[in-house]
Amino acid sequence: MSIKAENRHHFGVSIFESSLPDFEAHRLEIKQALLDMRAQDTSGMKRSNQRGWHSHDELHQSKLPAMQWLTEQIFSVGSQLIRHAEKLPPEAPIFLSSLWGNINDFGAWNAPHAHLPCEWSGVIYIDVNENPEMEPNAITPGDIMFFDPIPVGAPYRPSATVNYTPKNGTLFLFPGYLLHMVAPHYEQDPRISMAFNFRLGSVINNIAR
Repeated sequence: MSIKAENRHHFGVSIFESSLPDFEAHRLEIKQALLDMRAQDTSGMKRSNQRGWHSHDELHQSKLPAMQWLTEQIFSVGSQLIRHAEKLPPEAPIFLSSLWGNINDFGAWNAPHAHLPCEWSGVIYIDVNENPEMEPNAITPGDIMFFDPIPVGAPYRPSATVNYTPKNGTLFLFPGYLLHMVAPHYEQDPRISMAFNFRLGSVINNIAR
């Protein structure tokens, strides 16, 4: 499957943005599956989530048709972008090592964090307000924010952060070391996304004991 993606390339770091094909046809089924999971496990897991819900991180192994479809799409898009960024041959092994859901209700946010030791990480947006109220020179609630890994500041590198307002079906892929966070969500409808990690087979083989 050929894909279209844009390399945002901030701070000298690749941040890929793409969209999943046929996502809208599966979106409501994925959304309902995550809401059902939260209803069955209200406490979830504690990671970077602040007042938000975080599922277990093995949804890439789910037997639900919606999750299986999404897993295949994320792997297809992600592995192609990683091969391009890393200049890897087609036979180089790449693994989708984890996938989990995030549901942020009013006031929830995600604290700054990275995904090491995973080499690449990303997020796909399932149900977000695509037209939020925006204020000039302000971060929009629910934005994903990336931090400069070498924040030397002005005048050398004038901006230490960059933020994006997500849309449904948008996928971001970035190096696992890149610090990022999610701004607080201030709407009554929940903000639903899924995040994931990739590992490179060559790295795993080199460090395996």
